[in-house]
Amino acid sequence: MPSIFSAILPALGLACLSIVLLPEARAHGGTYRGPGSGVPSGAGPATPTPGGPGPGTGGGPGGAGPATGGGPVADLTGWELWWGLNREPYLALRTALAQGGAAARTGPADALSGVSGRPTDAQVRLQVVPALLTALRDERNPDIATAALLALAKCGPRLETEMRARASQAIRSRLSDANQEVGETAAVALGVLGNPSDLSLLGDILADGPAAHEACDRKRVPTRTRAFAAYALGIAADRIPNEDTQRWIAHQLVGALLDSPTATRDIPVAALIGLGLVSLDSSAPPPESEVAVAPTRSAGALYAWIGAWFADVRRDPQVRAYAPVTLARIASRSGDELRADCVRRLSEALESGSDEAAVVRQSCVLGLGIVADGDGETHDVRARSLLKLASTEGDRLARRFAWISLARVGARPGIEGRDALNESRAYLLGALSRGSTPERPWLTLALGVGERDATDRGAQPSTVIQEALRKEMNAHTSPSEAGAQLLGLALSRAPAAGVLIMDRVAELVDDDARAYGALALGIAGTTAGIEPLRKLVLESRYKPRLLREAAISLGLLGDRSLTPQLVAMLRDARGLYALSAAATALGYIGDERSVAPLVEIAGDSARDAAARAFAFVALGLVSDPAPVPWNTSLAVDANWWLPPSTLFDPATGTGVLDLL
Repeated sequence: MPSIFSAILPALGLACLSIVLLPEARAHGGTYRGPGSGVPSGAGPATPTPGGPGPGTGGGPGGAGPATGGGPVADLTGWELWWGLNREPYLALRTALAQGGAAARTGPADALSGVSGRPTDAQVRLQVVPALLTALRDERNPDIATAALLALAKCGPRLETEMRARASQAIRSRLSDANQEVGETAAVALGVLGNPSDLSLLGDILADGPAAHEACDRKRVPTRTRAFAAYALGIAADRIPNEDTQRWIAHQLVGALLDSPTATRDIPVAALIGLGLVSLDSSAPPPESEVAVAPTRSAGALYAWIGAWFADVRRDPQVRAYAPVTLARIASRSGDELRADCVRRLSEALESGSDEAAVVRQSCVLGLGIVADGDGETHDVRARSLLKLASTEGDRLARRFAWISLARVGARPGIEGRDALNESRAYLLGALSRGSTPERPWLTLALGVGERDATDRGAQPSTVIQEALRKEMNAHTSPSEAGAQLLGLALSRAPAAGVLIMDRVAELVDDDARAYGALALGIAGTTAGIEPLRKLVLESRYKPRLLREAAISLGLLGDRSLTPQLVAMLRDARGLYALSAAATALGYIGDERSVAPLVEIAGDSARDAAARAFAFVALGLVSDPAPVPWNTSLAVDANWWLPPSTLFDPATGTGVLDLL
């Protein structure tokens, strides 16, 4: 029987990457990241399009990429995929909610409509957690169980020791569930919960050890569950700052990378990504020999060990492709010496004549966007030059990654006080003037990202960029470009962005473009958009993509006035579209007044299982105190070209990046 989440995804376009699922597919844990997060709705299973890696470049058999079972194709080089994976840090929705949103900061009298706010710890402990514990004890429906597992895990930071232990036990009890998706969701939920006492079991699950056999009630732990345990350990490393814990997690992930069977990419890829989230002592110098010391001794030792592993070109390029971003993440927080080494190492893979597979080169472009900067040091100048070259000579996805990376690098001043900000601005503007229809959205988004990053670091916003984005919006009016134009303008912090965005959204008829425009109003802090957004939410009951982005935008602006109407909408909803729209809108607005009605709906056994599952999803969203969603650290800078199915699967939507 198909999951309710996979059943609605084809029309909603709500998964982060695997927007459209096959009819028989199952999805778990509330599988959809949100409208505006991926391929436009109505697209078929994602399939690489011409211009990507070709034969002999590590792009799979014949360079065709993953098989999908037929149907319409979606462009895996589309800007929507990058935005869906990387947008959370630019939204910072929960930070905005905690601060009251732009409306609270600018002060319109009716913006907050009362004294409602985010749920308190006490409210979560007394109302939400008991409902989730009851569901995990009693419910057999896999949709309800997976939604409740992740919702309970998200409550972890709010729980005191005894209640966190009860939550841990409830999640552990579902590791042995007969439904595979419930079991693997339970594994990743233990990492999200962030309880140090669960780490030993996660390590044993990853290693397929005896404690895992007992906990999972299996003679052998499935490969998928082991991969989810690796992701869970990476998430735990991102949440538990203790140095000994970090070192222990690194040891488990290094062991998994060494011992992984060659028949599957799931475990080694998960281990590599997880290692990028481990923060070891960066004060110790890197070892003179890459094998001189244990890789878990320090950040330098771990970096050197992964670097030596990556240097072995005999390894599967579809696994090696996940090492560059991990190396860049470690180096970027470990001092100038490692950073410079990483820039040089990744640059070598992009040099002309390099035999690296296309998918590895794509990831090196992403890695340089993390670790290179805009100063005059030789390795950084070389990196910027290679990014420009990659933007003209690389495969299609590498070219588009290069524009984003160049914008980010140019916005990063470096240690010498010099920067290449104006140089990167001019280069991207020139590329925009020559760009084709598929390229222009990437370039407008890159310009917006560069401006946001630069102004975050104290630079003055560029009036030239802002004027170019305005002209671009007037010159190219197709719906396929409108979303990126509006987002780029919002990210640029142009003083007149709000007015320009409101005027453009009023002209749009395409719902996908209107959804991006609605979100852009929130990103730009356009408090004048509150009333139009309220109207849009109320008119979009059966347009979940549009409703949810408008709801997120209201959250960014600090407006919670529609909570009663959305609760009524959820109570009255009969179809899956209406259910998902109301529930996720409530979750993202994050109003404490929604907790009691959501708990009531979730616990009402007379209601349809779909309504209850969506209520549990919304409770998890409302209760989560983390600044960004739990899988953001896995999603940002991820290369989606040829991922293992446990990372993202366009056919089933059951990867860790697909979960909400």
